Amino acid sequence: MKRLALYTCILLCLAACKNSGDGQLVGVTNKTKFVSFTPYGMVYIPSGNIVLGVGENDPSVAFPPHNRSVSITAFWMDETEITNNEYRQFVNWVRDSIAHTLLGDAAIQEAEKFGHYQKYKKGERAGEEIEPKLINWKEVIQWNSTNEEVQQALSPLYTQINTRYYHYRPLGINVAKLNYEYWTFDYEAAAVKETGRSPIGGMFSNRPSQVDGNLDRYIKREVVNIYPDTLVWIYEFTYSDNEHMTRNYFSHPQYNHYPVVGVNWLQCQAFCHWRSHQRNVWLVGRGYPVEHDFRLPSEAQWEWAARGGLQGNPYPWGGPYPANQNGCFLANFKPQRGNYMADGALYPAVVASYNPNDFGLFDMSGNVSEWCIDTYNPSAKVFVSDINPIYKYNAAPDDPAGRKMKVVRGGSWKDISKYVTVYTTDYQYQDTCTSYIGFRCMQPAIVNPKEANKSSGSKVYR
Repeated sequence: MKRLALYTCILLCLAACKNSGDGQLVGVTNKTKFVSFTPYGMVYIPSGNIVLGVGENDPSVAFPPHNRSVSITAFWMDETEITNNEYRQFVNWVRDSIAHTLLGDAAIQEAEKFGHYQKYKKGERAGEEIEPKLINWKEVIQWNSTNEEVQQALSPLYTQINTRYYHYRPLGINVAKLNYEYWTFDYEAAAVKETGRSPIGGMFSNRPSQVDGNLDRYIKREVVNIYPDTLVWIYEFTYSDNEHMTRNYFSHPQYNHYPVVGVNWLQCQAFCHWRSHQRNVWLVGRGYPVEHDFRLPSEAQWEWAARGGLQGNPYPWGGPYPANQNGCFLANFKPQRGNYMADGALYPAVVASYNPNDFGLFDMSGNVSEWCIDTYNPSAKVFVSDINPIYKYNAAPDDPAGRKMKVVRGGSWKDISKYVTVYTTDYQYQDTCTSYIGFRCMQPAIVNPKEANKSSGSKVYR
């Protein structure tokens, strides 16, 4: 009898939970269950409040800028700067995608296995190929194929005969062909035009509505050449022997775990889009919902992460000096009177060569400066929101140079200690590459890290 009573209770509970059509509010059923994954190589940055700007005890600034107390929600952030090897994965993906397309377009028998064609199944167009052609990424490209038609199909990707010397192709792949194409949606423009309101100083004012439902006009096509500018090592340093850096820094395995440089802001945006796409394709293919996109951190997020939860500290490690009590420098910068080797590295160092801050982030000061998503405006701290502040302007190619300035943070291997503080703001033009600016990504967090999947691990080699 006891067992029967137990079974009866269970059945009643199940019946009560089931949407039996009795008009109760039970929510949408049969939805994909959300599972939180810890992004590989990222650390959790908790939400918090921070006073942006110069530290309280910094005597080097006679007229400190406007300080602002802001609140920031939690997010994930790369524990190190993006490395050459990680960015090379992006370059190789773009190279292979172009090759797959070339092989698919070449109507040859051997190359057909690289192209996968989807066809209409029903209706008047049944059997017709659907454009664009879907690429079968599981097939490996035979770059050394002896088939002449395959070689001919792939020839546009290689440097041409007149660019070679002694029959040697110095770069092999013609990097000018490595263009990444993607589309973005301009939410800011849509919010302004479709609601009939315009932001003025952070507030909204009424104006005649332009709502017409045509959201296609906010979709923007981007085509970006994604190969790093390796010549920065030569044209940035007059009378300096840096040819070995130009030839090897990005491509040689010796530099796999060094931070990538020679990438401009636009290339970093393309990398973030590709990284988000790669991740979401994997998730959807396994029945999981998509995650928030990866992107560059805002200036406020970067400073909050760099401080490691401390307030008023000039450096990620806290105290007011760039060296510890033993005289050992705590970051890769330009110490003393230009003795670059005093901190252990002449150029950029291997990522995570110095101790992390309290959030577990490496190299937030020095090594390479880092792009932020914000457009540079020295007055932005006055009018941005105090909740997740950000200032963005989507500069067009024909905009004046002043509108193309993007925020750069952290200082680099060639900067003195004052410029590797957590509050120093610099800028660079969005289409400019240098030997001292790299980047790292962030991803908005959805849940507390204690609820997240712990199988991803750290990418730092120790």
